Amino acid sequence: MDESDPTLEAAAALRRLRLRAERTATRVIVLHGPDGDGKSALAWELTDGVGKSSLARELADEVGRSALARELADDLGDRHGMPVHWIAWGDRPVDRDQLLLRVLRRAGDFPVRSLCTALLSRPRDLTSLTGEGSPPWERGGSVIVVDGLRVGARDNDLLQQYARLLAPTRHILIVTTRTSDAVTGDDPAIVRHEVTSANPTVTTGRAPLTHQNADLLEALAVWQGVEFSLDTVPPFGSSTPAQIRTSLERLHRYGLLRPLRPGWYELHPAVRAMYRRLLDNEELRVRAEKLDTRFAEALMGEPGELGDAAELLVDLALRLANSASGNSAEFTQWLAHRLAAEGALFPLLMLKTGLRSTADGTLGVTLARAVRQAGQPEDAARALERLDTPDAVRELAVTRHHMGLLSEAEATLDTLPADRPDGWALHTRAAIRIDRGEPHDVGRLLRLAIETHQVRGDLRGEAWAVFHYGRLRMLRGDLEEARKRLDTAGHMFRDVGDPVGTAWADTELCRVALLLRGPRPDVVRELEAMPAAHEHHGDARGAAWARLLLGVAYADAGDAGDPEATKALAGALGAFKQLPDRVGAGWAALHTALRLGGYSDLLRMAAEAFREATCRHGAAWTLLQEAVQGRARRNADARRPALEAQRIFESIDDSAGPQWVTAVLCGPGSVEGMTAIRALAECYPPQALRDIDWHISRLRIPHAILRLRPEPGAFADHTEPDALPSAIARVRLTLLDDSPTPDRAAHITLHIEPGPDHIWSAPEATTPLLTVRATPLTQADVEPSYSLPVRIDRTALFRFTPRTAGRHRIRFTVEHEASGTVLQQVETDIDVTGPSESPPLAAPQPEPVRRA
Repeated sequence: MDESDPTLEAAAALRRLRLRAERTATRVIVLHGPDGDGKSALAWELTDGVGKSSLARELADEVGRSALARELADDLGDRHGMPVHWIAWGDRPVDRDQLLLRVLRRAGDFPVRSLCTALLSRPRDLTSLTGEGSPPWERGGSVIVVDGLRVGARDNDLLQQYARLLAPTRHILIVTTRTSDAVTGDDPAIVRHEVTSANPTVTTGRAPLTHQNADLLEALAVWQGVEFSLDTVPPFGSSTPAQIRTSLERLHRYGLLRPLRPGWYELHPAVRAMYRRLLDNEELRVRAEKLDTRFAEALMGEPGELGDAAELLVDLALRLANSASGNSAEFTQWLAHRLAAEGALFPLLMLKTGLRSTADGTLGVTLARAVRQAGQPEDAARALERLDTPDAVRELAVTRHHMGLLSEAEATLDTLPADRPDGWALHTRAAIRIDRGEPHDVGRLLRLAIETHQVRGDLRGEAWAVFHYGRLRMLRGDLEEARKRLDTAGHMFRDVGDPVGTAWADTELCRVALLLRGPRPDVVRELEAMPAAHEHHGDARGAAWARLLLGVAYADAGDAGDPEATKALAGALGAFKQLPDRVGAGWAALHTALRLGGYSDLLRMAAEAFREATCRHGAAWTLLQEAVQGRARRNADARRPALEAQRIFESIDDSAGPQWVTAVLCGPGSVEGMTAIRALAECYPPQALRDIDWHISRLRIPHAILRLRPEPGAFADHTEPDALPSAIARVRLTLLDDSPTPDRAAHITLHIEPGPDHIWSAPEATTPLLTVRATPLTQADVEPSYSLPVRIDRTALFRFTPRTAGRHRIRFTVEHEASGTVLQQVETDIDVTGPSESPPLAAPQPEPVRRA
């Protein structure tokens, strides 16, 4: 057996390295060797489509180090149940910060607070990530390969830094490097192995490539990037994406591309080296920068999510920043915004660290926005307060809004210049007032915001303005219009690549469905996916609001939602308190109190949160729930919070709120209570009030309606809730004369018929005195204009005298005698024939009976 066989040598090396890696102290393995070790030769030809050979070359492939690294990594990963991560370093010089961030990103999930601290710290300050006892290093483990790193003896301290960093963990770092950059030293935590395959394996073959394939091959060789996916390739020529994909598949089939991880590749290092030897440094630089510039311009027109391409684009932005490219700043801002929107904190930190001293000035507002979205709004606010620009002021207002400091947020907007319309400031002010439950003038603000965004071509700003207009219509009870606007906003968010906006639009659409259709299983299933949709992009506040809405759905589902309701509401309350978001915390505490039957501590917590937020709408609902709780306990002081709630409802022009107060205090056993219940039935979709038991003293107000303040009569065409049969009474009109004629009196009777379950039908009930007023709407006389006060078991008689032939209409108004409250209005049509006309075949029928 020939021991010089490179295959046997590799197997022996693998066994030795595996044994050494088993030692607890070993955390870094360095594989080094000469260029061209383990050479293989590959010949290919370029054809013009008819088989004519134009070029053939022989390549040297550095198969030894990379192949051994991959085999060793796979072996260690399988043995210890750890994932394997591959970082292709390529020809880039060593950038210690960028290398550290890439290794840390693959090693574990870092606490959001640590990442946020690093984002807002001085450039290159990564101490919050690498401090001792950092949680990710204490959990799990992985094998991380950095392939092709140019690390030499002068960089021994770099390898020792990684050895110390990984010492208390299970993570293993494998580094491949050239002999010319070989490292020295005897640190027991660092294992060094030289790959010395003496007899190269030579493989020959022919790979017919078209000129399009060759052009792509040359572009990838010139390009300064390293890895790419089939969907993220630097543009060249006029090839379409489909043609590029076909070329990539062919290059891969012939071994000219090397797979790194599923869907991601790098150009074979030997191919890149061969091409670059043909160009001088200046020509190579110019061509590479042109490719980067075209790549950046193409990317800025794409709305899709960055996802796994984030690191690739960070490298691109940093190269552009170090070049003379004219669109460097524009691309950097675009990329930073997209990374922040997707919650990609690690790539954003890479970008900020790579820009070094310019990061605060270039990215300050965007970094603060990302930190706010990640659930650290107080840190973001402090960072924005140090930046004196209109963008920083707008973001500071948004941040204070997200913290539930509504008055402070609006006061912040007041400091912006007022010399020209500012779409973002306008729709932010509108959003603040919607959350406050005081939509006065909000419609005008949003219309102006949409116009301003359209004039400036700001599609993302327009999408947010449309979104808030949908929220306004939902607040007003116009649910169909809200659904249309929110659906439009969702499509706009997708078109501009705003995943956070998309998740918010989807969540609010679920809220509309919950109001219109109730907590049906399909609605609840959609809601169950919403917290994760927000968390996917690191939107902590969005996830908390989605979890609150899910708790609302569970709670309104009754027994079917228990105990999920309590769990979801408690989770939302905890998230809001941690953020903090005073408005969210107030509503979560109120919903939890309502779910648990009115815990006083929770109601006090809600009241305090709404007070800090200056949210009078929430404060009024909290007082009303205190009244419900007090009335159920027969507390003599229960009227006080109810009347205070009514005062607040009236001060903010919430017409439904006072009706709830009356329903709570009076109940359906009174005229006032019945009138209030009827008015409420016209304010909400029937599904929202379906399960209310109006008869019990502890009135259970549906969770889903608490944040609404609908317009009166929004659902006037619907009948009353099925759960309120006792509120049904009918007004019956009877025409006593078959053929009315002009100037001849006819007689009409009006009778109130309460249903069998109506409270007035009870044997012990005291029936009230009613008054009926008749108003002719055409040329006719009706006497008396007011009937005498009658009880419901008696009939009111009216004399109707038409003055002309044709169809006449009369309106009858039923009033409560003592209070003057209007209980119902009905109208009826009566056909009157002239002297020569034939009478109708049947007596006219009154308008369909309505309920009193």
